Amino acid sequence: MRNFITAYVKGCTTCQMNKVNTHLTKPPLFLITLTSDLPFQTIAVDFITKLPPSQGYDTILTVTDHDVSKASIFIPCQESIDSKGVAKLYAS
Repeated sequence: MRNFITAYVKGCTTCQMNKVNTHLTKPPLFLITLTSDLPFQTIAVDFITKLPPSQGYDTILTVTDHDVSKASIFIPCQESIDSKGVAKLYAS
């Protein structure tokens, strides 16, 4: 009887739609591997937004080194910055 019920549930579309998924699938993680001996060759860029205005700035651009030093640089900017503005801030 157990085999019959298992086979029935596996073949029943209504049963499969209402079945609770207890093993959620997770995407694979791709680690950032060491590729360079120089700092800031592999970086992560992120924004901290919705901050109270201070000296005309309301956002912080963070640039983090992922290979050598794990250091971070925090650059004040405005939330309305575009890609050209980010490139200018990073280059300076």
